[in-house]
Amino acid sequence: MLPSLLLLAFLFATSLFLIHGTEGVSRRVNVLLLNDSSTLHVWVRPVKKGEVAKVYLCPPTETGTIEQSGQLVAECKQYSSDLWHDFIEINGKTAGVYTLTWTETTHASLVYVFEPKTVLEEGINILFIGEEAKLSNLEGSYHFRAPFGWNSDTCGFNKSKDGLYHLFYQHFPHAVQWYSMHWGHAVSKDLINWVHLPIFMIPPNLLHLDFENGHFTGSSINLPNGELGVFWSQRISDVPSGTVAEYPWRELQQYVTTKNLIRPDWTTHKTIIERFPTVDPPLGNNFHDPVVFLGPGGYYYMTVGAERKNGSAGLVLLYKNKNKHADQLDHDWEYQGVLYEDKRNEELRMCECPMLIALGDPLNTETEWVLSYVSDKGSHPTPILAQDAEGRERMNPLFVGHFDGRKFEHRFVQQMDFAGGSFTYQGFYDKQSGRTYLIGWVCDISWLNDNTGDPNFDGRGGATSLTLPKEFVLSENGQYLMVRPLPELASLREKKQPHIITWDNGREETFELHLTPTHTNGKKLEFRIDNNGIQLKRTWVTSNKRLVVYNAMPTKIHIFIDLDTVEYFADEGRWSASIRLPEASQEKRIGTIELKSAPLMLKEASMWYLNYKAHKSAYLQQTENIIKNESIKNQKTYF
Repeated sequence: MLPSLLLLAFLFATSLFLIHGTEGVSRRVNVLLLNDSSTLHVWVRPVKKGEVAKVYLCPPTETGTIEQSGQLVAECKQYSSDLWHDFIEINGKTAGVYTLTWTETTHASLVYVFEPKTVLEEGINILFIGEEAKLSNLEGSYHFRAPFGWNSDTCGFNKSKDGLYHLFYQHFPHAVQWYSMHWGHAVSKDLINWVHLPIFMIPPNLLHLDFENGHFTGSSINLPNGELGVFWSQRISDVPSGTVAEYPWRELQQYVTTKNLIRPDWTTHKTIIERFPTVDPPLGNNFHDPVVFLGPGGYYYMTVGAERKNGSAGLVLLYKNKNKHADQLDHDWEYQGVLYEDKRNEELRMCECPMLIALGDPLNTETEWVLSYVSDKGSHPTPILAQDAEGRERMNPLFVGHFDGRKFEHRFVQQMDFAGGSFTYQGFYDKQSGRTYLIGWVCDISWLNDNTGDPNFDGRGGATSLTLPKEFVLSENGQYLMVRPLPELASLREKKQPHIITWDNGREETFELHLTPTHTNGKKLEFRIDNNGIQLKRTWVTSNKRLVVYNAMPTKIHIFIDLDTVEYFADEGRWSASIRLPEASQEKRIGTIELKSAPLMLKEASMWYLNYKAHKSAYLQQTENIIKNESIKNQKTYF
């Protein structure tokens, strides 16, 4: 017996090319809808200009053809680009096995189905993914990634009042590349096992205006009334296309709320900051990535990334909402000033994705805070990637200090990722657990640049993932910050061993350790520890440079090797690095691991295989035969 409120779906017979009357049906997907709240999401476009995309939904019936019984649920005449697809939502249908079909003049990108009442537990059931959006075979990978298409910046990482962790992220669902940004969405009960939800925000089609469009990086926060407040940046143009102007475009800070945590309530949408503040020297075009948080005095604060117009520095701007405990944060945001100005590196022009995060109760005046951002070149000449003295790109500094609601004074600074392989982190302090969680984006852009010869990162290069969930922990002496993987990740181990890699560095005056994972394509990732410190080398990067943490003398290392990502933690995260592996899949993966050590140096070494199984509806397997039999029975309706 099927549960009344659970949506179950099954993909069947999706490679049929048949003719019905005057129109060709190029594809069909069978789906079981359990009740009138079951919801289908479909994205289509015309195959080419001048053609019309048509989608039919054929009900469960014993007689008739598509033209006689099928309902035309979508007709799309506008062709914007090969990548843009129009969104269709279908619900309100009676229960039964339906057939979704589209014509030969229709290019479909994505079809999934869900039950709104149970989607936070069951997730979406994906029925169809177009070839452009399909990912490599990464089954078993334990790093989070979108189920289709492209994902990048984390945004809106939060814990709702029902105890679920919400992860929003920059997402383009129709191809494995950067394009007009949507917001993907997933939830978890433990930060390790994630359930994919419907795409949360879908931008309007403004491609005819000839400028970058999308719902760009932002944040979310729990409101006192139980809703979730969502913030993001949007770019608009005030001048005609092709016009030379001092400010050819500008960026606005946007706000909306959601009650059901599935889709925004667009009746609450409002632009909360229309222009960047007037300061001296003036600001440049880039003004984005709002992150809202509760802080000193019980007020809501917002950090926004910015740049000096003259290219002299990147900035983090601070705003404050003057209303305490407001149910809506759509007004009364007041500019407080420049929270931090980074002039440390002449390559740095923009502070991307700034985050100010508490290491304890944000209302406690003794709590220390972490300021983090991504070093970028902003609007200034290519390459866009700001490099430090070691040639590392898009570094993510961590400033630890005190925030009083207006000023931030740091005690020390260190790097989030000494390899520069992860950035755009978001995090929050969880009052219930007393821990500060964070997660970021793994995209080692440097190897993309070296391999393509293009200094401007344009989004090509395959699917990316997010980092492992991590936590900030201040050292006992308060002199450094540990960025360590969650201990709960040990639940993925199949065979538990008593120790990880440790050694006694006091037995010799000199020592050396090499760890070399080798890819099946011959590319190697070399970790080396000696008297100079920690060194890392990627043999696929043509510059042949090493990434070094000078004078680091760790006593423990912990390395996670996944299909497409390697994450390295020394001394519980005092030093950490993330590396994205090129051309990764189940068929192309780390094949061997070589460990070398000087005599008497290595004390212990252990290894675990990690077993991760992606979420699948517990009821789906039980009902596949039922759905298949229903589909076969109804095939004569349409053929």
